[in-house]
Amino acid sequence: MRVRLAGCALLLLAAAACGGDEGEGEGEGGGLSSASSTTSTTSTNGATPTTDTPGTASTPSTTEIAGTSETTGPGTGSPSGDDDPTVMPSTTEDIVTSPTVRTEFGDTEAVVEGTTTTTTEVPWDGLTMPLTGEPAPTGLPERPALVVKVGNNDGRSLPQVGLEVADIVYEVMVENYVTRFIAVYHSELPEAVRPVRSARSSDIDLLANLDRPIFAYWGSNAGVAEEVGEAERLGLLQARSTMGRGQEHFHRDDSRKAPYNGVLDPVSVVNSLDGLTPAPGPIISYGPVPASAVRTFGVRWTTANRDIAFVWDTGSERWIRYQDGVLHFDANGVPLAADNVLKLTVGYRRSDADSISPQLLSVGSGDGWLFRDGTVTGIVWSRQFIADGWTILDDDTGQLLHLDQGSTWVLMARLGEGEILDAWEARALTG
Repeated sequence: MRVRLAGCALLLLAAAACGGDEGEGEGEGGGLSSASSTTSTTSTNGATPTTDTPGTASTPSTTEIAGTSETTGPGTGSPSGDDDPTVMPSTTEDIVTSPTVRTEFGDTEAVVEGTTTTTTEVPWDGLTMPLTGEPAPTGLPERPALVVKVGNNDGRSLPQVGLEVADIVYEVMVENYVTRFIAVYHSELPEAVRPVRSARSSDIDLLANLDRPIFAYWGSNAGVAEEVGEAERLGLLQARSTMGRGQEHFHRDDSRKAPYNGVLDPVSVVNSLDGLTPAPGPIISYGPVPASAVRTFGVRWTTANRDIAFVWDTGSERWIRYQDGVLHFDANGVPLAADNVLKLTVGYRRSDADSISPQLLSVGSGDGWLFRDGTVTGIVWSRQFIADGWTILDDDTGQLLHLDQGSTWVLMARLGEGEILDAWEARALTG
């Protein structure tokens, strides 16, 4: 299940020591910068997220990582996580040694000292959100998926707004070897998304398996506009942009400099649809931790002008995002994080629509890694057609693999650009 970070005080202290700036503008060079702000945590005891070595009986602290013998990537311990993904948490039994017990929400209740309390969770067999695998006890939202193109060109794009509630984020390389985000929303809608940027040819193939989603973007060149128009005529998407239908859903944030200040109102877009558009179907499988998974600390994707890393945090049980060596915060001061990280090895070629944009090749097959529950598994991914979902197989056994319930970040990396972090590399990021 997704655990939303409300903050991360110690991680912020680690980030403060890093400094720096993200950089490389679209078509122009620039220095690297990062955002920093004060955060808090959703941990029930006020503890902050750490990036300690995952463990089963006890978890070593960040300081203890430095003394570990682990120096070469993931270990070989048994995978963590719930063996049955339909069980919300597993049954727990606690011996009460105090006349009161603090609940997760800060309330207290009186109990009899020395009694045993047992909490039994009932397996969920109802509807699940198609893009997260999480329970949908009140039914599926009666809306299509919303796909938004979000900028990440340089420090002026930071901090982004709305990424923290996306079901799926595809991170794709664009010009100058920097990245942009293709954020997919369905289970939740943010109040706003910023900075909204222009479309690319790569976007169409990625969103075509979402059952006619809304595609919101801030303009495009003439070639991409023609491709988007053709995709809409074929029934692959519903386009909303600043250069066509739906302009009223976009505005500029006057406190920021263009083109990094484009804002989308997601609720307004969804409410403007004519007629009922169905929810998307599942595009990936959710289930238990793979039997072949091994423990790991995280993953890094490095391009010529971008350094991206996700480090496992034992406190939140999520993968915390770092960009160019520092924590990547959203506009609320919370580090961006995901329940799953997929690193897919893909190809790029020159776009059919223009002479400078790289176009992602997301149809076909390739290798990669699945990161979930503090573990990594080698994979083979495949999609035969753009309307197909993602098939993720174990690269050793050929068995179908499953993601954890919750959000997913997909890194579209070229061959040789990804690496699994060892203890020392994780420690260098987290401080």
